[in-house]
Amino acid sequence: MSTTPQVLIPIAALGEGEMTSGTVNGVDVLLCQVEGQFYAMQDQCSHARQKLSSGRLRGFDVSCPLHGARFDVRTGACLAGPATRPVKTYPVTLEAGKVQVTVTDQDKPAKPKYGPFV
Repeated sequence: MSTTPQVLIPIAALGEGEMTSGTVNGVDVLLCQVEGQFYAMQDQCSHARQKLSSGRLRGFDVSCPLHGARFDVRTGACLAGPATRPVKTYPVTLEAGKVQVTVTDQDKPAKPKYGPFV
């Protein structure tokens, strides 16, 4: 099980009230800075699988660009529908001027049982 934090960005690269996205351990992650704290969560709406990084951040709420579902960046809790399920959040650490996010192998989405063969 991989639990090593991975550097996502330099601390100075993300301002207050801003968000960015990246990939950590094969998982798309949304990173936000709100009130001086950094938060990482799954960059996919639990309703329509849209990238939350294309949505809007207002305070601690990030909204899905497709249907407007809202999620709390601190906990991943669903705050407004049409989504009903939370999104996964990930631990963030700050070290040597870098923002590090930990995504374990268990956090990776399940591989589809059927579909295109690559």
